[in-house]
Amino acid sequence: MYSIKTYTILIINCFMVWSCDFSKRIDTTAAVKELHERQVKRITPAQFTAQVDEWGKVIVDSLNKNLVKNLTNNTVIDSLSSKYRVEILVGSPLKLQKPDFGKKVNETLDAYQYNAENHLPQIDNIQKSDDEKFFFYTAPITLSNQFDKLKPKEIEALGKTSKLDSLAFRKKGDFVGLWLVKFSKKEVVRLADPKHLKKLSEK
Repeated sequence: MYSIKTYTILIINCFMVWSCDFSKRIDTTAAVKELHERQVKRITPAQFTAQVDEWGKVIVDSLNKNLVKNLTNNTVIDSLSSKYRVEILVGSPLKLQKPDFGKKVNETLDAYQYNAENHLPQIDNIQKSDDEKFFFYTAPITLSNQFDKLKPKEIEALGKTSKLDSLAFRKKGDFVGLWLVKFSKKEVVRLADPKHLKKLSEK
């Protein structure tokens, strides 16, 4: 038979165990997320491109929903950058060029500039850095009716602060610049869901 003292010890031990378990449950979501990110994943080149394309479209669509506000206020840009662990830049093709982007990416930006000067169609693009450590998703920005409420001086100022091509004397639908989203290959691996990647590759 257990003595009263023994029962007391058992109750205390049970309470301590229960307390420890409860405290651990607080970070369950974070722990699961970390385990998911550390999971060994095999991603094909095609899956990498498909995932970057999907996330790139989501990011750009979010930015374009309120284009004027997002060109003047970094709140949404910062939020998306944190969520997808990317760098988001905006500007004209020539102003976006950087030596560390590599030859292929800068050639793509040159192509956007050529198309703009020759009034050719502009489309979304995905390019890898020369060392293949980064993916660059680029999407054209066209003049939209979101600028209609702005005065000419405000439009001109917006073009300068956002490093877009001059917005003055442009008509709706004209190409004015690019969103450039820089993805780290390492972070794509960490954030990607293997099950979703499989679905992407089956499309």
